[in-house]
Amino acid sequence: LLVTGVGPVNAALSLGRVLGAHRSVRGVLNLGVAGTFDVLRAPLGSAVLASAEVWPEYGLADDHGVDPQGIAFPQAEGPTGPVWDRIDLAPELLFGQWHLAVPAAARSGVALTVAGVSGTPARAQAMCRRHAPLMENMEGFSLALGCLRHNLPFAEVRTMSNIVGSRAAEDWALEGALDALGALARELFLTD
Repeated sequence: LLVTGVGPVNAALSLGRVLGAHRSVRGVLNLGVAGTFDVLRAPLGSAVLASAEVWPEYGLADDHGVDPQGIAFPQAEGPTGPVWDRIDLAPELLFGQWHLAVPAAARSGVALTVAGVSGTPARAQAMCRRHAPLMENMEGFSLALGCLRHNLPFAEVRTMSNIVGSRAAEDWALEGALDALGALARELFLTD
C-alpha cells in the first residue's frame, strides 16, 4: 500500500521510490477520487475505471492550446510507439489477470491528469473539447507512465468527488466519494 500524496510530482516520486526498493512489484492499482466532467454518466460518488490517462499539459503551449508533439520529445516508448500525452489502459483485462472483481456499477472513461485542477467552467469545457475525458485527477498519468517505463500493468479506479470546473460547495461531495471509495476497495477484492 502506497499513499502518494497529491499531485503528479508526489505520485511519480513515491512510485519511483517504491519500485526502486521493491523489485517484486508486479503491477499497480491506483485508487482515488476525481472530478467528473459529466454528472449524467459519472455522478458524484460513482466509480470510474480509467480507459486511458491523458496529460494535457505536456508539450508546446501556444494561443491554441498544447501540442504534445510540439517539442518533439516523446515521454517514453510504448508497445505501439511513442508516448506523448496519452496512455491507453485495459482495466477490465488487468482486473481479470489480478483476480479482482470489477465494480458492478463502474463506468469506463478517459482520465485527465492535471497539476492545477480546472477551476472554471471555461477551462472544463476546453478540456472536454480537446480530450473528451470523463474524469480529472492529479496523479494518474504519472503513475501510468512509471508503470509503462517499468513494464508493469497499471489500472486505475476512482470515485467522483466533485464537478470539474465548479468551486461551488454544492458541487463537491468529497466525504461521500471517500466513503464510496472505501466500499469500492472492499468490493474489488471479493472474488468468486
